[in-house]
Amino acid sequence: MKLSIVIPFMNPDNQHFSEMLAGLAVADYALFSAVEVILINDGSQQNYQQEIAHFSKVAHPLCINVIELPCNRGVSYARNLGMAAAQGDYIALHDADDISLPERFTLSAQFLNKHPEVIVVGGDMLVFNEYRKEESLRLFPIHHHDICVDNLFYCAMAQPAMMINRALWQASGIQYTEKMDMAQDWDLVIRLSQHGQLANMGIPLVRYRQHLKQRSAEITGEFANIHVRGIWEKQLNHLGAKINPKLLQVHGHLSPYWLWQLSDISQAWALCPEDVSYWAEEMLSKNKISQYVSEPILAQKIYRLQRQWQAWKASGNPTTQIQSLL
Repeated sequence: MKLSIVIPFMNPDNQHFSEMLAGLAVADYALFSAVEVILINDGSQQNYQQEIAHFSKVAHPLCINVIELPCNRGVSYARNLGMAAAQGDYIALHDADDISLPERFTLSAQFLNKHPEVIVVGGDMLVFNEYRKEESLRLFPIHHHDICVDNLFYCAMAQPAMMINRALWQASGIQYTEKMDMAQDWDLVIRLSQHGQLANMGIPLVRYRQHLKQRSAEITGEFANIHVRGIWEKQLNHLGAKINPKLLQVHGHLSPYWLWQLSDISQAWALCPEDVSYWAEEMLSKNKISQYVSEPILAQKIYRLQRQWQAWKASGNPTTQIQSLL
């Protein structure tokens, strides 16, 4: 069994990049007959030859393949290029500043071996910041139908923890959509769900680094970027809902990825109870007809989001309530 690890990068911090490579060097690869690490330099202005040369020495016998792009083409283009070059039975996706736990690759491959219907498997993330001592654990739904319901609201799989069944992926013909900013992983996961089962293992597989250079660090005080809104609209259309500004506003502000972490919470606080009730009824009634996602799981999700929002409003203090939810 062969493994490919695909890592696009563009001007990462040298220390972060070195720590990421060091994590790969000590990972458990006993299950694999061959492992290739595909590094796609997406037009970096900095030089990383020293870090890569050191990694090549300490990571023997891993096969290191460096693809140099003459100019920046975007992370989706770079990932597509790396995945097309991959020769492994399984493709592990990786970011240039995160650190895989040593057992990640073996556990993920064992899972895919036991579940040949699964096109992509992921896991939870330990979130860290080098300026803080504590780590937090970001959890994701485990089963296919739960993931598909959560994908109505946010990306329910952690891209830095994902491993893809290459044969199923090739048969699907799915690639990353270019120029989708930070929504490219969400878009990919939704489309892959039409060609195989999705799964998360329910255990942390990576240490996810939070820092100021991340795209998500720039998104404070805005409703959502254009690509996220586009995915919400497309998902609601598949569900059968009648799209209008009021419905989209409620959906966006009750989606946990935005309400509890990034958005302007004053707008979520200002939602009208009647509009929230209308949104819930529209989602449930139209899905009953379309059967786009599991009825009972969606009903449970809608109830939980309504319950959280109502309790938050009743608390009289938006900041305190949101901190308790986190």
